[in-house]
Amino acid sequence: MKDLEYIVRKEKGNDIEVTNYSYDSVEMFRLDELVEAWFNGALVVKQDDVPEKAQVARHDLEMYSDKEKCVMETRYKILEPIILGQVKPSGYQTYIDGLPEQLRKMTSVASIYRWKKRWDATQDKRSLIKRNDLKGPRKRKTPTEVIEIIRGILRQFEKEGLNISNRKIHIELKKRVNDMNLTRDEIRMVKACSDTTVYRIVQELTDTYQKDKSRHGTVQANLNKNGATGEVHVERPLERVELDWTPIDLMIVDSMTLDTERYYLVYAVDKLTGYPLGFYISEKEPDTFSIKQCLLHMMLPKVDIRRLYPRLKHDWLAYGVPETIVVDNAKVNDSEDLEEICALLGIELQYPPVASGHLKGSIERAFESLNEKVFHGIPGTTFSNTQQRSQYDSEGKACVTLRALYEIIHITLIELVANDYDTSRGGTPHFLWNEALKDTRVQRRLPFKKEDLKVLLGTGVEYRTITNKGIEIQAQFYQSPELMKLRDRKERTNDDAKVRVRFDKADMRVIYVWDDENRQYLEAYPTRNSLRRKKMDPQYPVHYAQLHNYCYNNNKAYREFDTDQVAEGYREIENIVSLSKLEVAKLEKLTQDERAARYYADISSIQLVYEAQLTPGGLETLQLLDDSEVKSSHSKGNNKGKKAGESQQSVPSPAEQQDSKVGATEVYIDDLNDDEDDWGTSLKQARG
Repeated sequence: MKDLEYIVRKEKGNDIEVTNYSYDSVEMFRLDELVEAWFNGALVVKQDDVPEKAQVARHDLEMYSDKEKCVMETRYKILEPIILGQVKPSGYQTYIDGLPEQLRKMTSVASIYRWKKRWDATQDKRSLIKRNDLKGPRKRKTPTEVIEIIRGILRQFEKEGLNISNRKIHIELKKRVNDMNLTRDEIRMVKACSDTTVYRIVQELTDTYQKDKSRHGTVQANLNKNGATGEVHVERPLERVELDWTPIDLMIVDSMTLDTERYYLVYAVDKLTGYPLGFYISEKEPDTFSIKQCLLHMMLPKVDIRRLYPRLKHDWLAYGVPETIVVDNAKVNDSEDLEEICALLGIELQYPPVASGHLKGSIERAFESLNEKVFHGIPGTTFSNTQQRSQYDSEGKACVTLRALYEIIHITLIELVANDYDTSRGGTPHFLWNEALKDTRVQRRLPFKKEDLKVLLGTGVEYRTITNKGIEIQAQFYQSPELMKLRDRKERTNDDAKVRVRFDKADMRVIYVWDDENRQYLEAYPTRNSLRRKKMDPQYPVHYAQLHNYCYNNNKAYREFDTDQVAEGYREIENIVSLSKLEVAKLEKLTQDERAARYYADISSIQLVYEAQLTPGGLETLQLLDDSEVKSSHSKGNNKGKKAGESQQSVPSPAEQQDSKVGATEVYIDDLNDDEDDWGTSLKQARG
């Protein structure tokens, strides 16, 4: 923390005693002080005894192969009894001998110690993934193309929930390889592997969970994977979290269009205490993005909540990674992305059977309480059903904006729910939450850095080119010194590939750029004052929709701009160029002395206009002549037979102009051409 290293000595309530290694001293911190430092990025949990290169790579799920995920899950399954303390070190060999043959082949006492050391250092499943980049170069003999064909065959039948023999897979493999070789030369041809190799690859790639889910449904697949969990009984906070979503019984006024619409509330509540953990408001029916945003809000500390909403009287204490999350069987919840994210964070995802709302009764009662306590008493409510609403004009009486809705929900969850007496639990959720944390000594888990959660749960993914202005997303540029170093390295290595960018659509004040060489995400921020120029307050989260709306309106104004005046400007320049061509043609017919006379006449008139621009007040001392007067004086006082020096008129100095009276001095400027239609250079013509 702040470039100093500490180690925790003991914990006493809210006080944490640590040893400062830099100064060899003992210090005390408050728990909330450390949490706030972690939230602000000033504190990082160090992974001791793990080489920097071997630490868990902070990248998202899409960058793992299916094989890596399979190995990660298998190793964790083997290691889980040891993590739970059910197997002692003296019994490691006996435990290994009792494993199934397939698991026994990939396990040894040394590997058990190595895996457990990684887990103890990181508490992250990703640490169990094979790190072949730490070893010497190794290459599988079976071509990658052949393995991918086998993988595709397996996934096709697994999604349909069908059984398929290894012989059928081998036959299908040979047919596809032969079809692929028809369009290749002899050098690029591949050969199908033997049936024995196919058997080994199938054992590695088979996804039993996916097949069970297709055949028996999600509930049974989870049961086969995780075993029976017994009745609903919890003993500690965050042991079981129930999450669901519902339409809000209130019409909201759009502050831009003044139209009314109904939003959805995604909400998570702790089963033991009933304490609100987090929420997310969606303008459309929630999808995986909405669920992930609710998870992000639930896990992160809410350290600035009272500063953002001064009407609040209490803090929002909820944060931490839960042990189990219970969701219903909606399609939005049954996604591989959500399941894999929960698996990486060590969260068990449970799906109660269909029509079993009683198994997640806490969240169902919470929605009912929110509607009855608050939303049904606000103008514009839709009530719970059309019978209750009857002839009530919900849209006509709507008066709450989206910003007001957010503040209402914060006050509702913190003041009216968390700090209101719950008769079924015998206290306020706020009190029960604090007491349960003390009694059960729950250590709430957080990732090593807040950015790990934001990258993992952020749903914005795009590929961009790094320019000297940074990275552009929706006409907003992002910059950082680390990003410029990455750009410099890519230019030096002639790497013109686009970089992978992840961001949280709910807060675009920071984006994360993937550095492929160092295998980590770099942060980039909006360029200075760019958000303020867009009239967006950088102290508050900037939604992706705000940037999109600004970009759309700006482009729309550009497309609809009246360019007639600009076209006139281009046309005038073309006319000037045409006249100048004629003038040059006439100058070519004159002698050197005549061209010199015309050159100095031009210089005089240009200088006079320049001085008039610098001292506009001096214009009052000049009497400008009409074209007819200029030509008349030109014909009387200037003949073509005169010498070059006699063709110039004297121009009074600024001092002489100031001493003379207004209108007393007449200024004559020679016209370069005798013809009336030529491009003259009188001061009046020069000034337009």
